[in-house]
Amino acid sequence: MPRKLSLPDYPRFLAALKERIARARISAARAVNRELILLYWDIGSGIVEKQESLGWGDGIVETLAHDLQRAFPELRGFAPRSLWNMRRFFLAYSSLELLPQLVAELSRRGAKLLPQAVAEMTAAKTDPSNWKICDKLSHKFRGVIIS
Repeated sequence: MPRKLSLPDYPRFLAALKERIARARISAARAVNRELILLYWDIGSGIVEKQESLGWGDGIVETLAHDLQRAFPELRGFAPRSLWNMRRFFLAYSSLELLPQLVAELSRRGAKLLPQAVAEMTAAKTDPSNWKICDKLSHKFRGVIIS
């Protein structure tokens, strides 16, 4: 164990470093959340586009989930249910003017809530202009938010 030094200004310096590290961690989590949301959006969009333009049926979601899980065994979130939620997410919020607002809100509140939130929003037909994910879901999914 290092010996304790009595250096002028050390406590203030240490406190500033701790604060900077904490801010960096939060910033990194938000960046990851933002990218995940955009990925989910792209996956949902791709599924819808292939189904509409090429006539792919619902079975493609199961096949895609299986192949993605095999390609990325260390990752979670590509089960059939998650892919269906990504598809629903895209369909429910395909207005491009809404996406930046939704990305900002979800990246602050936690991308881990996305699959549950999409399912609830779709079921409740919630008006996206009034939707605040944290207010509606944070009590139900307490402890899941990563940011």
